[in-house]
Amino acid sequence: MLRTIRRLAMAGAATVGLLSGTAATAPPANAAGGYNIMIDVRETLFVADYCLLSDTSGNKGAACSGNKPAFTSFREGVAYKPGDRTWIDINIVGGKDRKGIDLHGSRYIRVSGSTLAVQVCGWDSLAQYHSGMAGASLHGTAFCAPG
Repeated sequence: MLRTIRRLAMAGAATVGLLSGTAATAPPANAAGGYNIMIDVRETLFVADYCLLSDTSGNKGAACSGNKPAFTSFREGVAYKPGDRTWIDINIVGGKDRKGIDLHGSRYIRVSGSTLAVQVCGWDSLAQYHSGMAGASLHGTAFCAPG
């Protein structure tokens, strides 16, 4: 009975958030002056806050996800000018953070591994991932298998 009440309360809160416009929303896919990525958190054994940064955004303009568990996907976007370096910081709850992972132009990122061995793979786009092309290893030593 109590479990049912909790579920109903959570569903009601989510509905109110959607109706009031306070629910989290993804940045526009191609915002003018923005660098936008999709982060796909796969088989991870940790919860982490993922922050996207660029030379233009700096630390104060970082776009951070809040703590995300395994098997979640989300988008992030930051201010960007052509020629900027873009990177992500992975702030692992209860583990060693990974800072300054250079994206090298990647727009689709997959994260996997454990707190001891974090693997970050990148593709130019989700379409490139699905095309069968192997990804670039941005952090870690594992092979980045295509989708």
